[in-house]
Amino acid sequence: MTIPRGTYRVSDGSPVEIQDALNIWVPLAHERLLGVAEQYHAVTTHNELAARVQGVSGIRTRMAVAKWIGWLLGEVSKRAEAAGEPPLTSLCVHHDGTMGKLYPQSQKEPARAPGTDIEMVAAEHRLLCYQRYAVDLPADGGTPALTAQVLARRTRKPPKREEPAPERCPIHFTTLPASGQCDYCEMA
Repeated sequence: MTIPRGTYRVSDGSPVEIQDALNIWVPLAHERLLGVAEQYHAVTTHNELAARVQGVSGIRTRMAVAKWIGWLLGEVSKRAEAAGEPPLTSLCVHHDGTMGKLYPQSQKEPARAPGTDIEMVAAEHRLLCYQRYAVDLPADGGTPALTAQVLARRTRKPPKREEPAPERCPIHFTTLPASGQCDYCEMA
């Protein structure tokens, strides 16, 4: 058997146009993101979502996930918006827990001001998803939360400032006292 090129059916290796694959993957991705929304503060990664839709559909692509995941999420976003659902794509993050600069903005949403914290915007969008679908939502309605990885980076303590090495006597190689004069040199 020859190795299929591009996008193909796993069952027989026959080629599939990427647009046809996306048409099949979009409902699967939408369904998976609804499932993620059922668990408060849950997220999935681009790679996990890509593996899921390819595995369930039996259609795979040799194209890098980064090349097509934006198309998939864009179509899921349109589908969710048309159905009056919260922004489900906020539940799908990069491997490092971030949304990235290109996190899609709803067509109905006003343009974001420069310097907007996109990670916080996504956290607020995720909360809308959890409030609608989560089975374990706290009684108080929950709070927007950054992903664990983003939160860890933002709360990381600054590295300890290293103290300069103590001055040493060039003759006796001992640490100099506060006076700056070597005790042994003074004895000589």
